[in-house]
Amino acid sequence: MSSEFVRASQEEYDSRVVTYKDVPVVHLSPDAAAHIVAAKNATLSFATLAPNANFKVHSHPAEQLMIVVKGELDVAVEGKLYRVKAGQVVKIPGDVEHAANSLEQECQLIEVFAPARKDFEEKLQQAIAAQK
Repeated sequence: MSSEFVRASQEEYDSRVVTYKDVPVVHLSPDAAAHIVAAKNATLSFATLAPNANFKVHSHPAEQLMIVVKGELDVAVEGKLYRVKAGQVVKIPGDVEHAANSLEQECQLIEVFAPARKDFEEKLQQAIAAQK
């Protein structure tokens, strides 16, 4: 594959490749922190939930894919409760009410939102500004 493509310049590389742990932590709530990676049409969140973290019923226009990487949590979608464990993915359509509660152990998630979550991007910009 290398012979058919020109290697990206450092500037091009930096514009496309992100080490998510180098992105400032955004506090989504007192019990949840995330590294946010923003793209034009999607937002990616690498989130860590403290034990017994609680996200009350809410909705947002963005469709959400919640991938549990470590631990487990209860997720309510449209009034139905789902126990979700590491390696499983919850699909939440946009504008659908949902809630989540981590259990007795820390829970790590990767969340994908489409279209992009502008509110998460604003929190990211605030975290970046606070570092300066």
